[in-house]
Amino acid sequence: MNSQYCLVVLAHFFGVFLALRTFFYIAPHFLTDFIACAVTLATTALVGCFTFQFTKKKWLNDRVQSDGKAVLITGCDRGFGHATAIHLDSLGYHVFASCLFPTGPGAEELKNKRSSHLQVLEMDITKDESVQKALEFVKENLGTSELWAVVNNAGILKGLSVELTPMQDFQDAIEVNLYGHIRVAKAFLPLLRQSKGRLVNFTSLIGRVVLPHMTAYTVSKFGAVGFTECLRQEMDVWGVSVISIEPEIYKTGLTDTNHLNKYMETTLNNLDESIKSDYGEKYLKQLEKMTYYFFSFASDKTQTVVDAVVSAVTLEHPEKVYRPRRNAIIRGLFFVFQNFPLAVQDIFIKFYPYVAIWENLKPASK
Repeated sequence: MNSQYCLVVLAHFFGVFLALRTFFYIAPHFLTDFIACAVTLATTALVGCFTFQFTKKKWLNDRVQSDGKAVLITGCDRGFGHATAIHLDSLGYHVFASCLFPTGPGAEELKNKRSSHLQVLEMDITKDESVQKALEFVKENLGTSELWAVVNNAGILKGLSVELTPMQDFQDAIEVNLYGHIRVAKAFLPLLRQSKGRLVNFTSLIGRVVLPHMTAYTVSKFGAVGFTECLRQEMDVWGVSVISIEPEIYKTGLTDTNHLNKYMETTLNNLDESIKSDYGEKYLKQLEKMTYYFFSFASDKTQTVVDAVVSAVTLEHPEKVYRPRRNAIIRGLFFVFQNFPLAVQDIFIKFYPYVAIWENLKPASK
């Protein structure tokens, strides 16, 4: 962004300010009164929308009865899925906890902790046959319960910048984070339509706000948000609630810095020599350092996310979107950033390297 661009932007907003001041000075009183009334109504609507969540928490917080209700959760090997399965089991729901590795440590822990309400099953959401087998297992083991909710939690984190990310990582991210959710939804929606239940999709803040240098993950999450928004409107005629969970960055197995460092090292070492030469060793090291800095700020308040999922499953009047954040300050910052014009967002993103590594990213061949 050069100086000419900045001057034009400043001149534009100053011109708008002068035009509005002149308009209100010369406009008839009835017109200014009408505008003032419209602004008051718009402000009332805006403030009302923002504050209604507090009224809703106080007066519309009834929970559905767990008796006779079953919940299927994907990705229960660890993380949010694992914790949510334990929590819903404690509330009396019949929980089907699907794991990619049914004999792994996460699945074994669930088996050891489980009550008679919790069943562990195998499901690979990237394979049609595996999802169909899981569907048959659920049908055979529902007993007198109805399938009340499906929590699409399973996900992976892959991808760096576009040119630094192999196509396979794009395919893997989309296959799990988008197609996997679609595959599970299509399989279990007939049961949810019968119960007029809930489909809860784990998307992400990154499904609303662009995060460069994590492009494969960002693409998959934008797709997951779009899928959830479309399906929410399509399922409304059936009485099925489709809910999006959009957390910020939290400390889970996906965001473990040791795992991410190994992934970056492997990916960058396998780059084509021409790409390595164009970007240069210094740029790649800067990118590694900046990525590590970003994930080092992951919050350990993971119960905030679990509470959001439990609310989505159990409340009589759930929200359409849950945005778990570590505190009110972070919530406010993300909200403001998300609603900035793209040009302003770009400015903040351009300055991020200076905050993370005290210098700008600069390819060797530029």
